[in-house]
Amino acid sequence: MSKLDEAEQRLQRAVAGLEEAARAVASSAQSAVSKAENAAAAPDPAVAAALETAQARNAELEDVNTVIAQRLDGAITRIKTILED
Repeated sequence: MSKLDEAEQRLQRAVAGLEEAARAVASSAQSAVSKAENAAAAPDPAVAAALETAQARNAELEDVNTVIAQRLDGAITRIKTILED
């Protein structure tokens, strides 16, 4: 296996890991939303604050994941272009 193949496999594993992390964060946020929805009509202010913080963090991580995915796609494209030459 060439070094390029190994690098591409590592890159693919990294992308898969990022996607898995994003799904876990989204799942965690969804779980927090579900718990908050099941709470009493007047939610605890601490829970509401924690939920808002978790949702903000989730949005940040989704943005970071998007940027990383775009950069990885660009790197893959450049590697393929180099290999074709």
